[in-house]
Amino acid sequence: MNTRGRYPPGIGNGRGGNVNANPNFQARNPQQQYVQRNTVQNQQAFQQQQQWLRRNPMGTDSSSNEVEKTVQSEAVDSSSQDWKARLKIPPRDTRYKTEDVTATKGNEFEDYFLKRELLMGIYEKGFERPSPIQEESIPIALTGSDILARAKNGTGKTAAFCIPALEKIDQDTNVIQVVILVPTRELALQTSQVCKELGKHLKIQVMVTTGGTSLKDDIMRLYQPVHLLVGTPGRILDLAKKGVCVLKDCSMLIMDEENNLKACIYVSLSYPVF
Repeated sequence: MNTRGRYPPGIGNGRGGNVNANPNFQARNPQQQYVQRNTVQNQQAFQQQQQWLRRNPMGTDSSSNEVEKTVQSEAVDSSSQDWKARLKIPPRDTRYKTEDVTATKGNEFEDYFLKRELLMGIYEKGFERPSPIQEESIPIALTGSDILARAKNGTGKTAAFCIPALEKIDQDTNVIQVVILVPTRELALQTSQVCKELGKHLKIQVMVTTGGTSLKDDIMRLYQPVHLLVGTPGRILDLAKKGVCVLKDCSMLIMDEENNLKACIYVSLSYPVF
């Protein structure tokens, strides 16, 4: 059987009908060409990507940083709004108030850049805005300047010196940093209670010491961390002379009811303390 005209030249094993060979035939791999083209295309795409990264080295980082900052700012805003909502604020005081309390400048406690834990204690204590005596004394006391302030009872003068005292205390330093002198035992207990309530969210240790109480208990208490000391002049002087009340690191001295305190200090310094 003759198969000469069955295949055209160059088709089928490179021979025309398996009889006459095609002189122009060149064997090649039909997939090799496409593989090489794909490799070249991948290399070109990789080079273009590298060039884009070299031109924009901070593009991706800056965009990611901006997104991260936005997320963080939103988280801070939400947290700053949540901490007020979680506070246990007492009922609002509806009693009549005189101008000694209402004649304010419109400041807020946040304007003084106080610690959040201290702000939490202030609001849970029932304070809404600074009273006039607090507006005048707190900013100056935070700068470390000396103050001589006078106000009527019930105008918030105790908090006026307790707030800056708590703000200036370093919680990580276990030494006496603030001393509050008061003339009577009742006032010492009242002042220490205000300090504890305002700083209940802070890790600040408050101690009260007065005459007529156990000296041994006060000595044992001073062997533990104390940041703020409230007491009468005679008892504090007695503890200091015994060497158990170390006041070398005290940076703030507060004298409440200074007009009544002068007589107590004079008596304490005039007579020896046993």
